[in-house]
Amino acid sequence: MKILICGDSFAADWTIKYPGQGWPNMLAEQHEVVNLAQAGCSEYKILKQLKSTDLNTYDQIIISHTSPYRIYVKKHPVHHSDPLHKDCDLLYSDIKAHSIKNKNLVPIVNYIENYFDLDYAKDMHKLLCKEIEQLLELINDRVIHIANIDYTTIYSFKNMINFSNLFASNSGSMNHFDAKGNNEIFKILSTTLKRKHHG
Repeated sequence: MKILICGDSFAADWTIKYPGQGWPNMLAEQHEVVNLAQAGCSEYKILKQLKSTDLNTYDQIIISHTSPYRIYVKKHPVHHSDPLHKDCDLLYSDIKAHSIKNKNLVPIVNYIENYFDLDYAKDMHKLLCKEIEQLLELINDRVIHIANIDYTTIYSFKNMINFSNLFASNSGSMNHFDAKGNNEIFKILSTTLKRKHHG
């Protein structure tokens, strides 16, 4: 089975920086996997991942959706040289922590704290999710949407698997989960992929 994986760090290949094996690597051992997921990216970059390839060439597509509060940037001011996070977008807690040593980040922190509008971010995120849904409309039977955060209040995708409860009890250092959590995600996705592929 040829599988496309798009999304954020929950779906990215962490082995480019860390030893170990996350659920995307487990899938890649059994299937032909193309993984475009990028650690720390916004929903806008997830849309761009999907638009960057011919979706009709894949048997199944897995999309890991992210938080509405990541701010898109072409080049990250801190992580642009990091192998795992080089394509990430701005996240407040990360920028705030780095601004202690890097004073060039203080204006970004100031913008987020004083001008960034959470309602606007959520509304824009919903529009991006809607565009992703429209892009996949003709192949929706081959798509699995996933998240490791509670997505019920963010956007309602068909074929959505929410791993937030599993994350609460199995957080760890590979794709944000421990070995048990990654194994469980792999099993759930493998079962779902087989059912959708043969159903």
